[in-house]
Amino acid sequence: ALCRICEPIAFMSIFPYAYFMVKSFGIAKNESEIAMYTGMVTSSFAFMECVSGIFWGRLSDRVGRKKVLLGGLFGTGLSMLLFGFARSLPMALIARALGGLLNGNIGVLQTTVAELVTDERHQPRAYSIMPFVWCLGTIIGGALGGLLASPADVLPMFKGSIFETFPYLLPNLVCASVVVFGLTVGVLFLEETHEDRKYDQDRGREAGQWILRKLWKRAADASFSDKDASLDEMRSMLEDHDHNAPAYRSTDSSPTLCSTRTSISEPPAFCLDKEIRPAPTVGQAFTKQVC
Repeated sequence: ALCRICEPIAFMSIFPYAYFMVKSFGIAKNESEIAMYTGMVTSSFAFMECVSGIFWGRLSDRVGRKKVLLGGLFGTGLSMLLFGFARSLPMALIARALGGLLNGNIGVLQTTVAELVTDERHQPRAYSIMPFVWCLGTIIGGALGGLLASPADVLPMFKGSIFETFPYLLPNLVCASVVVFGLTVGVLFLEETHEDRKYDQDRGREAGQWILRKLWKRAADASFSDKDASLDEMRSMLEDHDHNAPAYRSTDSSPTLCSTRTSISEPPAFCLDKEIRPAPTVGQAFTKQVC
């Protein structure tokens, strides 16, 4: 899901400011041309992704799903950086087209989900997560693009900075950071699902498992230290209680336990030297008592 959400964020983040970006290029003669060029910029990503999707699907059958997915994320992040530095329409078109050309994750992700969730009872829930993640990514991407575009016009702190020279760089940097995060998670924790490649050595997952073991060990040590502190506190409370406990003494040849306290509410001391009478038999119990 983390790998999936990066694509809608990258795809939708340019929609709030694409019109103004094309207008700033100064090549359109009227509003209709601005709209046409804006449509070309926004659709170039999806068009090239459609063209290259079959190629990436076949490549994933040979080299594995994980490598293709990570390559698509890398291409998406690279295209966003190039798009943020675009100062002309051709550069913007090339940046967006490059992102779609290097990204074939739509079909590969569906195959990965099918190979991960083999139980048919759980497949509907697993497949329903993908549209949810896409919709969530479109919301986040559109919000980031609208909030972060042209920051120098809103915040004086960006005056004279690189974000005034490239007014649409900041939203692309933030979205590229999200892509880098998804790429890192994929390298460390994404499982290879291809039947012929799933048993190959994966240095990334080995590093991820090592990190998880370290984190779990640290959490376990912290938990044990808290338990030790609680035990020490309980032990100190018991020791304080023992100091106020009654003393016991034995004065006869046979051991006799007698409490030194004389409180009336206390039960009588139990002495071992008292005569122990056996229980009556059945015959004695039913024999009439004679006074």
